[in-house]
Formats: sequence, structure tokens, C-alpha cells
Amino acid sequence: MNVKFVLQRIGYTLFMFIFVITFNFILFRLMPGDPLSIVAKQSKATPEGRAALERLYGLDKPVTEQYFDYVKSMATFDFGTSFNYKEPVAGIIWDKAKNSLILAAFSVPLGIVLGLTGGSMAAANHGKLKDAFLTSTSMIIYAVPTFWLAMIFLLYFGVKWRLVPINGMVTAGVDFKTWGAYLKDLAWHLVTPAVSYALAIFGGYFLIMRSSMIDVFTEDFVLTARAKGLTRKQVIRRHVVPNALLPVTTMVVTSLALMFTGAFSIEVLFSWPGMGRLMVDSVTRQDYPVMQATNYLIAVVIILTNLVVDLLYSYLDPRVRIQ
Repeated sequence: MNVKFVLQRIGYTLFMFIFVITFNFILFRLMPGDPLSIVAKQSKATPEGRAALERLYGLDKPVTEQYFDYVKSMATFDFGTSFNYKEPVAGIIWDKAKNSLILAAFSVPLGIVLGLTGGSMAAANHGKLKDAFLTSTSMIIYAVPTFWLAMIFLLYFGVKWRLVPINGMVTAGVDFKTWGAYLKDLAWHLVTPAVSYALAIFGGYFLIMRSSMIDVFTEDFVLTARAKGLTRKQVIRRHVVPNALLPVTTMVVTSLALMFTGAFSIEVLFSWPGMGRLMVDSVTRQDYPVMQATNYLIAVVIILTNLVVDLLYSYLDPRVRIQ
């Protein structure tokens, strides 16, 4: 791999880290409202107590000093204490991220596999009835808002037909005697949010895989492979699919990397206690430390994911390094 290319991408990544930290610092100081007043009101602080809070949060220092303290805190993942939970933000995020990972571990791979498989089948039958049916179905699913799809599942499967639980990770108030009973209940609660989440990402993978494979079918090496006597199935399996997967790499890696961030609408509608719901709650309750931390962590994940994708893409396709 080209060392110069790698160093360029690492340098760009470091620049983006500095930019995100600076932007995050400025953004939350320009937002309306005074977070210190919220804390002071909750604790019924006196003027002396408010001054003590200013010293505690470092708000009595000059802005430049606050900025460098903020950079140090972000770099060491010291996000402070939540206004709402009165607990360290890092611990809260870790607890919620684990719940989001449980949901995404089932739904994201399912959505990717269904999308890539369906896209491959449609492209292999390009111009035929099967292609038209699969493409039309996937475009309808792709166009439907995630929250609306989740509400339909919730309404029919949960409320009307009572086939699955309608909220939470496990049944509230139940004392599970064994791990098996707990996991069974958890799996039952996973069904509707996981399927909703999988269908939400299914359409994108289907369309990009189908489009990529159709483009590869027109390449000269595909015609050469057919001229050598390979069957259509062999050409698709050995040549078309591997080359068509290159553009999909970015989407797959990004989806896997963002698994811990949760899905806002899915988690809110199904009352799933994950990162998505935590972020929504932090906004509605003006929990600034949590808002800052989640915003920063999502940006970090995206930046690192882009770095990994660039390096992986350059390894898989040497033309990227040349460009």
C-alpha cells in the first residue's frame, strides 16, 4: 500500500478530529438556553451555589482555557456528569450502546444479507419479470419512512394481533430465574424492532448492489469470461459479484461501525433503551453533557470509518491510490 496515500488519509483524519471538537465546543455554546441555570434550578442553588457550579464546570475560566480543557476531556473520553441522570456520562453511554448493539447485531446483518442477495437476484435477471418485481418492491420499502414502517409493525403485530411485545427490551417486573428465560424474552422483544430496522436499510443495499452488478455486466472481462466457455452462473459468481461488491464496501463498513449509535425512530417507538433514545431524551431534557458526548462520539466513529473505508478501498482497488 502506498505510504504517501496512507499518511495523507491519516493527516486528513487528524484535521477532522480537531474540526469536530472545535465545532462541538462552539455549537453547544451558541445554542439557546443556559445549561448552568438548569442545574441550578434543579438543585435550588443559591447565588453562592451557582458560583460553585461555575467553578465545578470550569465556566468561570476564560473561553480559550475552557476550549483546551474541553479538548483534553474529549481526547480522554471524560464527558463529565449528566444533568439528568446525575451519573458519569461515559458510563451511561456504555450502558445504552450495549443495548443498541444487541438490536443492531440482529438487524444490520439481516438487512445487509437480504439487500445484497435481492440485488444480486434482480441484476442476474435484469429486464425480466423477477427483476421488475424485486426492484419495485425494494423501491417501495426504500421510500417508506422508517418511523411509519415501525408504526405499522407496532400497530398490527403488537397492538391488534398481540403476536409480539410492543415496547422495551424485556418484560417489565419479571424476575427471570435463568439466563435461558431472559434470552428468550429478549429475543421475543427483538422481533419487531429488528425486522423494522433491517427493512429500513434493506432497500439501499438492494439498489446499489443491483446497479453495481448491471454495470459490471458490461465490462470487457465479463465478455471474455463468457467467451472462454464459463456458464452465466460461473461468470456471476466468480467475476461479477466480487467486482460489484467494491462500491458496497463503504455502505457495509459504515453500517457496521454505526451499529452502536442506534436508530432514533426505531428505539423511540419501541421504547428500546439504546443510544438513539438516549440522544432524543438528552435533547428534550436539555442534558448538555450527554448531547455533547453523543454528538462527538458519532462524529469520531464516522471519521474513523471513513479512514478504514479509504484504506480498505485502496487495497481492494489500486486505481484509488493512483488517483
